[in-house]
Amino acid sequence: MRQLVFVIVALALFSQCNPKQEIAQWRGPNRDGIYLEKNLLTQWPDSGPKLLWRFDELGQGYASAAVTSNRAYTVGTIDSISYVFAFDTDGKLLWKKNIGRDWMVNWPGVRSTPNIYHGLGYILNGLGVLYCFNADNGDIVWQKDIFKEFNGRNTDFGYSENLLIDGDKLFCTPGGIENNVVALNRKTGETIWTSKGNSDSTAYCTPILIGRGGKKFFVNQTDKSIISLDAENGNLAWKYELKTTSHPSTPVFRNGYLFAIDGGKSGSLMLKLSEDGMSVSEVWRNADLNSHFGHVVVLGDYIYGLCGNKTFGKVDWNTGKQLVADSTKSRALAVISDGELIYGYDLIGDFKLIKPVDNGFEVKGKFKVEGGTKMHFSHPVIKNGVLYIRHDNSLFAYDIAKK
Repeated sequence: MRQLVFVIVALALFSQCNPKQEIAQWRGPNRDGIYLEKNLLTQWPDSGPKLLWRFDELGQGYASAAVTSNRAYTVGTIDSISYVFAFDTDGKLLWKKNIGRDWMVNWPGVRSTPNIYHGLGYILNGLGVLYCFNADNGDIVWQKDIFKEFNGRNTDFGYSENLLIDGDKLFCTPGGIENNVVALNRKTGETIWTSKGNSDSTAYCTPILIGRGGKKFFVNQTDKSIISLDAENGNLAWKYELKTTSHPSTPVFRNGYLFAIDGGKSGSLMLKLSEDGMSVSEVWRNADLNSHFGHVVVLGDYIYGLCGNKTFGKVDWNTGKQLVADSTKSRALAVISDGELIYGYDLIGDFKLIKPVDNGFEVKGKFKVEGGTKMHFSHPVIKNGVLYIRHDNSLFAYDIAKK
C-alpha cells in the first residue's frame, strides 16, 4: 500500500514538474495580467533592472512572449514570412521555424502570442491561418485556414486573437456569419462545433473562459458586442450590444461580474451575470476609464488602468467611481502585476514599477526599453524572477528577482 501511495505521489510530482505539462499563454495563467510570483524586487536601481540578455533578429510583429520553466517563445515576421522562435532561459536561440506568409497590409507582422499547452504550441496569424506546432522542436503538427474554411471576416488590421484552450477544445473567432466562433480539437484540428454567435464580425479582442451555474462559457468581444457561448456546444447564452467598434481588450471576470472596455467616449462598463450565466444586466459605466489598447489589472476591489487624459487611475470595482488619478503621469498602456506592484509599459517605451498607495501611486523604478522603430504594443511577461519584453525586432529579458 505504501508503495502504491509513493508511486501516485511521484507521478503527481512528475506531472507538475514535467515541461510537457506546462501552460503558457496571453497575459498569464488566468489571462488577466496577474503573475503571482514571490521574491521580486520592490525597488529598481536608478538605471532599471539588470538586462540579462536580448535577441535582435525577430523581425516585425507585436506578439508577446510565452514563457515556460525552461523556454521562451515568440513570433516574428521577416520579409513577409513569420517564424516561431524558441529560446532557453539564458537567451540561446534553440530553433526558428517557418510558419508561412503573414499580414503585411498595415502594421505588418503577427499580432497573437503563442499558446503553449501540454507540449504543443498554437498561433493564429494575421491572415487567419492557425498553426499547431511541437513545442520541443517547432515542427508543424497541423494547420487550418479558419478564414477560408469558416468564411471568416477579417479586421482592417488582421486577426489578433490570442487563442483560448480548455482541455482538448481550442476556441477561435473567425467572425463568419454562420461560423462566428468555432471549437476545434486541439490535437488534430478537427471541428468539434461551430456557432453563429450573433453573426458579428471579429474584433481585436482575446476571449476568456468563465464558470457560472455549473457550466463553462466562452466570452469574447466582437466588433459591436460582447457575447457568451456555452463552451460545450457553442449555443449563444447572451449578447450585449456595445456603443463603439473594433474592441481590442480582454474582459475580466470575477465573482459573477464581468468588466469590459467599450472604448472611445463610452469608456468601460460592468455587467452582472445571472446565477445560471444565461443573462446579464449593466451595473455601471465609467466614460473616463478607457485602457483601449492596453488593458487593466484588478487587485482586490480596485481596477487600475488609463483614465481621463491618459493618466493612470484607480477605480472602484463595485461602483465604477474613480478614486485616484496618477500625479506621476504614468501613461501605462500595457499593465501587468505581481499581485502587489504594477508594471506599466507605454507606447513610447517608458517602463515603470508602480506601487499603489492610499492617495495615489509611487514610482519604485523606471527605465526605457530601447531599440526598434515601432510603437510599444506588446505586453510584458514575468516568469521565475525575469521580466520579458518584446519590442519590434527584439526580445529582452531583465532580472527582477531579489538576491
